[in-house]
Amino acid sequence: MHLPSHPILRAAAWLSAAVAIAGCSSSDSKARAALGDYQTATAANDLPAARKALLELVRAKDDVADYWAELGKVQAAMGSYNDAYYAFMRAYELNRSDPSLVRALTELALRSGDLTQAQAKAEELEILSPGDPWVKLVKGWAAYSELHYDQALAISDAMLATSQFDPSATILKARSLVAMHREDEAIDLLNKQIQAQPGDVSSIAFLAKIYQRQDNWSKVAELSQRVTAASPADRQNALLLVEAAFRSGNVELGRKASFGLLQPTTDTATVDAVLDLWTNYWPSSQRVVDARRLAAAATRQEQRLAYAQFLTRCGDASHAIALVSPVAGLPVSAETAEPNAVLASALARNGNLPAAKARFDAVLAFDPGNATALRGRSELALRTGNAAAAVVDAQKLVTVLPTSGEDRLLLARAFAAAGNKPWMERTLWSAFQDIPADPNILAALQSTKKGDKDGLAELNAEFARQRDNRLTRGLL
Repeated sequence: MHLPSHPILRAAAWLSAAVAIAGCSSSDSKARAALGDYQTATAANDLPAARKALLELVRAKDDVADYWAELGKVQAAMGSYNDAYYAFMRAYELNRSDPSLVRALTELALRSGDLTQAQAKAEELEILSPGDPWVKLVKGWAAYSELHYDQALAISDAMLATSQFDPSATILKARSLVAMHREDEAIDLLNKQIQAQPGDVSSIAFLAKIYQRQDNWSKVAELSQRVTAASPADRQNALLLVEAAFRSGNVELGRKASFGLLQPTTDTATVDAVLDLWTNYWPSSQRVVDARRLAAAATRQEQRLAYAQFLTRCGDASHAIALVSPVAGLPVSAETAEPNAVLASALARNGNLPAAKARFDAVLAFDPGNATALRGRSELALRTGNAAAAVVDAQKLVTVLPTSGEDRLLLARAFAAAGNKPWMERTLWSAFQDIPADPNILAALQSTKKGDKDGLAELNAEFARQRDNRLTRGLL
């Protein structure tokens, strides 16, 4: 993202002068210390530390537009576009005559998908800075969002005629070409763009998405590595790199990219996401060895529970039991509910079904919405032939986690086990519409279309449309 460079050092000089005249107030001292921390962090290219210092700076001096603008730049560089928008808005409120601030707000509104706000800011920008390219760009994205791809393409071509390798115009043109099913032209455009502008991360990332749509995983891995090198804080790209590496057969790259994400202090959602990729795309005993080692190094209980669940899924329930037993005390409480649910799942996989059932029951008596316990007890009911109970728990689970494809499939299996084929198919079709482009849901539906050549072709065509829509969704 190309954001304006703001004269923070000029503001620093103003602060120093103010301190010299008025004496050293508490806020001035805090501001000067925070400014020093920011400059140190910037020299070390430490974005989290820079953001922390700037947050302290605006707390101490909240009436300096340059400080807020600098915070906006750092937030945007870290991918926190909503926070960046707030910071730039505060800067704008303090200095409404600076077109660079309105331009930044326009860009951030587009990046967040808020076309209405982008159009409003573009109108203001046109007054402050007539002929600004971002005014044209907003008009292009407005045409794109209204499915007028030919108009969006014409606007992007006009912009590129003036500035041949403009990153934002290039993305608009590439997206328009893809939407018009001219993927080869989009690929050619983006390859030429990144050859001329190797630092254009947006073009590299979108090219990776096109190759992802084509299942060209070696190309996805190659391009995702370049995005990671330029934007190491981009979590979604890092996860895509892990997936692409394993799916292209580059196991060592997949492991390296995984370890980059699986740090001792990583949030649990990211750990779960990586382990799901290991489950789906890395069928090797090495993943169990690595999970054991990472679990031992984890500093947070939530991480250890995530590794325990993964080990259970991979058939290493005994190690999972040893990992989670120390924190799964009885009676069940708010602190021990999830550990007990994870332990119950491991006990069930290890063959101790009565103990597993008792733990699941205890957790759900305390917390009827515990997803781990609902999932585990439903699976246990299927194993023991109690399909009706499995359906009840799976239905509750789907209400708790409505966007989980895995849990929709569990509900479908429960209906099938209960002999209720119409509800099984209804569940799968509902999942297919609610959770688009999920290959596992597609595979389950395909199994119901055996012998129905036309129905299978229609299903596959709809899945292809879902994948196309995912590729063309969004703006910048």
